Amino acid sequence: MIRILKSTWLAVVLGVLAYVTTTVLLLRPDKLIAQRQALQGTNTAKITKIDPSWAFKNPEVDELLADLRTQREALKVREQELNDLTSRLAVERQEIGVITQRVVTMQAEMDRTFLRIQEQEFANLKRLAKVYATMSPEGAAKIMLESPEDAAVKILSFMKESETAPILESMATESPLTARRASQISDRLRLLAPTSTNKTIPSKTTPPTTPPPVKTKTP
Repeated sequence: MIRILKSTWLAVVLGVLAYVTTTVLLLRPDKLIAQRQALQGTNTAKITKIDPSWAFKNPEVDELLADLRTQREALKVREQELNDLTSRLAVERQEIGVITQRVVTMQAEMDRTFLRIQEQEFANLKRLAKVYATMSPEGAAKIMLESPEDAAVKILSFMKESETAPILESMATESPLTARRASQISDRLRLLAPTSTNKTIPSKTTPPTTPPPVKTKTP
């Protein structure tokens, strides 16, 4: 027994036991457990305070997103304006087409009316030229002196030169004023292009003269 008590192993075992007992008594396991729980609670609070990645905010990114939204709204407004403009242009193009068709129709009607008036005027001038050709040069000259110069030129243009010459000569012999007018009419007739209708107007013809019967004296 004494030998066991003197053994070094026993001293070591007793020292370890004393160290463990002292450590347990000094440190108090309940305090250690409370400290451990407090430490775990602090780490949990720190973890809960960390925001997720999608909740990350950056002022520059927010400003960029706001600019993009503004540009998208502006593009929508511009697109709507372009659509409205396209619709208005289509309506105006249709109205222009209708107006153009009306103008074409009116122009065709005016052309037909003008041609009809020209034909009527042509027939009237031709008839008047025929009437003046059957009159004496003095009578025709007096009527033409009272008529507008344009009308006299038109009527004379439908007559042959052999018919207009005596009328102009009669006009020139009236007075210096009528001679000047006859000269103006003659100049305007010279500038007019010869019309083919002059050939169709019958000229003034004189009935053939038959020699008077010869009277013979009876013895």
